[in-house]
Amino acid sequence: MHQTMAEQIISASMKKACRAGEVIPRLPISKMFLNEVLAPPAIAYFRKDFGDLFKEFNVSESVFDPARVFLIPDHTVPSCSVKVSQGIDVMKEFARATGVKMFKECDGIEHVLLPECGAIVPGDIMVGTDSHTDTNGALNCLAFGVGTTDAQLAMATGFLYNFTVPKSIFFKLSGQLRKGVSGKDVILHIIAQMGSGGCAKRVAEFGGEGVTTLGMDDRFTIANMCVEMSARTGLFPCDEKTEEFLKETNAQWEMKKTALDAQADYDRVVEIDLNAIEPMVSFPHLPAHAVPVSQFDAMAEKTRATKDPTLAVVEDNTINFAFIGSCTNGRKSDLIAGAEILKGKHIHPDVTLIVIPGSRKIYNWAMEVGILKIYAEAGANIQSSNCGTCFGKHMGVLSDKGRMISTSNRNYQGRMGSKDALIFLASPATVATSALTGRITAPRI
Repeated sequence: MHQTMAEQIISASMKKACRAGEVIPRLPISKMFLNEVLAPPAIAYFRKDFGDLFKEFNVSESVFDPARVFLIPDHTVPSCSVKVSQGIDVMKEFARATGVKMFKECDGIEHVLLPECGAIVPGDIMVGTDSHTDTNGALNCLAFGVGTTDAQLAMATGFLYNFTVPKSIFFKLSGQLRKGVSGKDVILHIIAQMGSGGCAKRVAEFGGEGVTTLGMDDRFTIANMCVEMSARTGLFPCDEKTEEFLKETNAQWEMKKTALDAQADYDRVVEIDLNAIEPMVSFPHLPAHAVPVSQFDAMAEKTRATKDPTLAVVEDNTINFAFIGSCTNGRKSDLIAGAEILKGKHIHPDVTLIVIPGSRKIYNWAMEVGILKIYAEAGANIQSSNCGTCFGKHMGVLSDKGRMISTSNRNYQGRMGSKDALIFLASPATVATSALTGRITAPRI
């Protein structure tokens, strides 16, 4: 029987063959996490809905499996307000009461931290209170973002309810990326081709010979931004690179590895030639407004003529802020790419460069090997591991004159501060090059 990877993972969990379109009354999950944005209200709902049951049966407050639930404060830490601090206090108290794992502030961004510490393995069905939970699909894991209602029910029972098995689109990758081009350029190229709704309600599954040439960091980046074309999630097959990564994390969970079946009933097949992809830049205010940097001037001219409210008017290619970090591009290879360009140089006097390693482990590694020194000597502001600038609540909030080039995943209007600020998305190499020139500039390839 031919099945998509999503169908295979769900079938293994349900212990029966499942097909796209089938409604599953109760889908078992294997892992879940909550961050400080939605954990406090989810915990409040959990206690409201299940507190009486705990009292009736005279049992302690508990979750479906404390070893499989993780609390991660990462969006606005170190805390940026009294309200955030109070919410983190709620999380700490809940962790003590239930025995779930509570990470410390600045241990890392959830989508970097959990794979890194061996919590995520192939075959997992996981949910998280963040739309970019799809990042974990790089590890052959079916991962979805959920809201507070689904989160508190899943935390109590270990199930997603009335789940419809999604269809999948197969992205068949061929060729190999050129020097100076990365996974960020791949996913911006794909989103531009598909449009912001081009993968709606579907799983983006990646395969083909080109996948074998992509490192895990590039796969995490690509999976991370699948939601920006409205995909339910992104999903990669388990191969030698996946297994090598899992070995390095010392993952101890049971694994159910899934391979892509090109004969499965895909909703659509999209062929992507990696050789043809150039350094990309996404114009505000949608990731889908992406073009090769070489076509910047033509795209800027289009912005001055369009009436599309999602496409901001761009007069020129100057920038005054740059950001390397986020769950999209805060990993080792991302920091290396930027450091190679900045080494021995100094950022443009009109540019503020912010650098945030994706986890404490990556931060410490970058310090040990001298990468943070390169950024510091180039004039960057290096901050502790958190979502920071990407989330737009602290550590680099933009004014109305802000013109940011960022490695993060979203450039929605007002995302990083003022609604009049302009946010461009690009790879770490393009961001670092632009920080040097003060203009959006592609790395030499």
